[in-house]
Amino acid sequence: MASKRKFLTLEERVKVISLLCKGHSCRRVASDLGVGKTQIQSILKRKHEIMDEFEENVNCESKRPKRESEFASVND
Repeated sequence: MASKRKFLTLEERVKVISLLCKGHSCRRVASDLGVGKTQIQSILKRKHEIMDEFEENVNCESKRPKRESEFASVND
């Protein structure tokens, strides 16, 4: 059985932000991409973080944000 979850790439998340800035509704963008409205709203909420990642040329194909470990010095 296929997973119902759909993770958007960084490039797709930036596209969502640009569509919302142009005046499209969350519901319309969500239906166009095949995701839920709450996922679109959480992208809008994290707008600055996503745009910072995009400007830093982070891998656009990544689907999940990289999380920092609490013990990064130990991992290094």
